[in-house]
Amino acid sequence: MPNQSTNLDWQPALLVKVTREPFTGTHCSLHVSRAHLALHPDGVVFSAWELPLVERIYPRIRLVGWKPMRDVPFKLPVRFHRQGDPRVSAIIPNGTWVLPYNHNRFMTFQQVQMAQQQLLETLDTNPDDPQLDWRLLHWITTPIYKK
Repeated sequence: MPNQSTNLDWQPALLVKVTREPFTGTHCSLHVSRAHLALHPDGVVFSAWELPLVERIYPRIRLVGWKPMRDVPFKLPVRFHRQGDPRVSAIIPNGTWVLPYNHNRFMTFQQVQMAQQQLLETLDTNPDDPQLDWRLLHWITTPIYKK
C-alpha cells in the first residue's frame, strides 16, 4: 500500500449508524461521523476528516476492511455490509450508511445525536429530574415526521 496511496479520488462521506439492542432489535442510539474515503487497489481506505489532502498517505490512511468486489460496491450512498471473515474487524461497522457528505445533514444528525445522548444520560444519572419529564413529554408529543 505505501507506493499506491497518492493520487486517490477521495470522497467526503457521512457515516450514519443506528445501533440496536441485541435480542429485541429495538433501535437504541444514533452515531454520526464524517471521513474521507477512497478506492485503493487493496480495498477502500479511510482518512480522518481533519487530515489535509497532502497528508493522506500511508501510514496515515488505513484500509477499512471493505473490498468492493466482495462486499458492497463503493458507490455512495450505500449501506455497508462486509462479507469477509467475521474474525477480522472492519473500521466501519456492518449496517452503517455511507452517504455523500452534506454539511447541513451532518449538523442536523449531530444535533439529534447530542440531544439523544443528553436525554439518555439524564435518564441514567438523574431520572427524577423535574426538567426531564417536560423534555420527554415535549419530545414524544411533537410530531417530527409523517409517513
